[in-house]
Amino acid sequence: MKIAIASCMLFAVLAANLATAGNNPNVAVTVHVMAHASKRSCSSGLPSIDRCDDLKTTVSSVDADCFPVFYELSEYLGCQYGLTWPGTYTCTFTSCSDLVIGEIINPGDGIAHTWTSCQSGRVAIPGWARIYEPAGGRVCVVPDPETGEIFVLDCGEGLDSPLETPACAGIAGRPGDEPCGNQPPTEEGTWGEIKTMFD
Repeated sequence: MKIAIASCMLFAVLAANLATAGNNPNVAVTVHVMAHASKRSCSSGLPSIDRCDDLKTTVSSVDADCFPVFYELSEYLGCQYGLTWPGTYTCTFTSCSDLVIGEIINPGDGIAHTWTSCQSGRVAIPGWARIYEPAGGRVCVVPDPETGEIFVLDCGEGLDSPLETPACAGIAGRPGDEPCGNQPPTEEGTWGEIKTMFD
């Protein structure tokens, strides 16, 4: 009961703060995909994502684990979004947050996650959906149908939404989007400058 009350109170704060900018102004969202693993859990088997180049948005398997990924963060306490796919079948969603409102079963369903303490780090993976699509298709993060928003809540209760349209992933060989297209290019340097770094 305490968890339900705390969860409702937190999302009342979220609703009141929709216009308040937070500490994650560059937040971006995509779907990372991997072939389904039956023994995957929140404590083991989550993808290791440290930077944008680690994101995988295409998988050949028709039975895939699809991870909504919020990245370019400084800190987070919650997030809200929806998830959609072609919808041949429903999905099984596993949440890795402390509290959750909503459930993703059908395409377009929305969910809100919160953690009971501030989470540091540049990447948030709030859970994953097991999606089986024999004909293939694209899996995309979309606005939550209840609020019409995709956002991340920082530890000071400020909210940020992605500036760019979330990159979608492809399963069963369908191509996914390039999630790193808006990243700053690598700085060029002369061979002499590079060599001095290793001297």
